[in-house]
Amino acid sequence: MGKYLIAILTFLVATPAIAQIPYYAGTAGEGKMYGYSSLKVRPGINSQETYTTFQYGVTDHLDTGIDLYTGPDCSYWGGLLRYGHKISKWYNIGGEVMSSFDLNKSFKFSYLTTGLYMNGAITSDSRLFWCSNTWWIVNHDAPFGFSNYEYLGYNIPLKRKRSITPLVGAIHSWKFDKDIDLAFGVYYTFNNWNLYLWSNDILTSNPRVVIGLDFLL
Repeated sequence: MGKYLIAILTFLVATPAIAQIPYYAGTAGEGKMYGYSSLKVRPGINSQETYTTFQYGVTDHLDTGIDLYTGPDCSYWGGLLRYGHKISKWYNIGGEVMSSFDLNKSFKFSYLTTGLYMNGAITSDSRLFWCSNTWWIVNHDAPFGFSNYEYLGYNIPLKRKRSITPLVGAIHSWKFDKDIDLAFGVYYTFNNWNLYLWSNDILTSNPRVVIGLDFLL
């Protein structure tokens, strides 16, 4: 069950410019469709965000897809390519390149995101696992940035191909020039679906709370 959950979680995605949830090295697989949608809120302030993406497996290791992000007074459409390779259960590596365009400015190019994803098992049963995300974001009219996310997760198997997985992690810039952002969440897996609750910016006065759902068909 631990291996099953990690396989499902490898397909979780979110727009890299505002990503908090962990990205994994896996892809959807040839001929399969992956979909994901989430709502992000900050209780106490008017700052709702939504994110939706669909990705199709061109090969077992390569996906292509589109996404849509909306936030307060902004909306972006993106096109992406994603690659992943499983070396062993202890180490997997993948990456993604995505161009995003501003729908409020006549489809003007806004930013290019490159992500390096690594993950693997810590214990032989794969229930305890790790992942690392490295981001390079090039903005059209702002300085580019580097950041890194590190996470630990633990799978708790349930009956009927279901499970719960809590994760904890840290988000920081490569320069370590500001406070490290702590993040945590929990995923409920049932068949080919994941329902999760996630939070980051938890040390601020208005933490971000994310409710999301994804599937693989």
